[in-house]
Amino acid sequence: MNNVEFLLTNPEFVRWVRNPDKDLDTYWKNWMEANSERTEDLKSAREFVEGIQFEEVLPRDEIKDDLLAKILKEGSVSEKEIIYDSNKNKSLTDWISQIGQIYKVAAILIFALAMYLPNFLHKNEASVGLESVQVPWVEKSTAKGEKLSITLPDGSRVWLNSGSKLEFPEKFSETERNMSISGEAYFEVKKDSLRPFRVESDGIVTTALGTSFNINTKNRSLVRISLVSGKVSVDKDIAQEEIILIPGQEFQFDKKGNDQWVKNFNPEKVVAWKEGKLIFENASLSEVVQTLEDWYGVKFNLVNAEKVKWNFSGEYQNQILDNLLNSIAYAENFEYEINGKNVKLKF
Repeated sequence: MNNVEFLLTNPEFVRWVRNPDKDLDTYWKNWMEANSERTEDLKSAREFVEGIQFEEVLPRDEIKDDLLAKILKEGSVSEKEIIYDSNKNKSLTDWISQIGQIYKVAAILIFALAMYLPNFLHKNEASVGLESVQVPWVEKSTAKGEKLSITLPDGSRVWLNSGSKLEFPEKFSETERNMSISGEAYFEVKKDSLRPFRVESDGIVTTALGTSFNINTKNRSLVRISLVSGKVSVDKDIAQEEIILIPGQEFQFDKKGNDQWVKNFNPEKVVAWKEGKLIFENASLSEVVQTLEDWYGVKFNLVNAEKVKWNFSGEYQNQILDNLLNSIAYAENFEYEINGKNVKLKF
């Protein structure tokens, strides 16, 4: 019996495909991790079962053993051996005729063996005992003033902004792709319909299949998830229902007020950092200073800034700090001095 046939005649596998639950998901996740070389066989068998559409016909107890024995021995049931269900008054031949010749044996085996599912599960509880494979996790982080591009095990790309950390398994499982982020990162997800891509950030889980989005948790009180392309779902314990984002929408969660909302955003501004671009829109002095400290990895010392109020707007791309400060100083009237990683602004 080849691998596909083994799965097709496994009632536990069939039940997982047609009526999955948490226990079955865990069982087959462990099975795939322990049998990674058989992943393609599992996908083929899963597609096969999903493609079978039939009405369930339950035979009487006294015919189950006889039916199973004949199928296992001969691989078919003849017209002379038609068995009728007295309650439904419908023959198994009527059911068999609804599916193609190529599906007959496998479909009947699935049906017959499903009758023995309780015994099958009971026997296998003691014998299977698959343990979760412990896969090492990788941590990638950036200091202030640094940025990093990362290729994940599945080929997805991540751009990590300064002062951020990404954690992910050295090898993704056969059923899911999980990771966590603190700080800010931009994701370009490789499509894989069988393995959802999940990113946890401050208790919020973003799920995607093939898409691109930005997650920003740098603000201590605000989490922002911005969808650039594709579609993602956002899961939060306080949410009454699943939140689905479409391109151009951003999910925001206020951690202090425990509030959440969805709004439109400007993709160019949100992901500008990935292209080395700084954009300020009506920014205060503290906002500009915090952004520059994070961007260049420096520390600012402000002199006579108590009464200074800024409403600064500007756009800079791949600029060294000296040139950028010279431009801002011209507009906001201050003097500056750069000494290594220390910067003094005098008003």
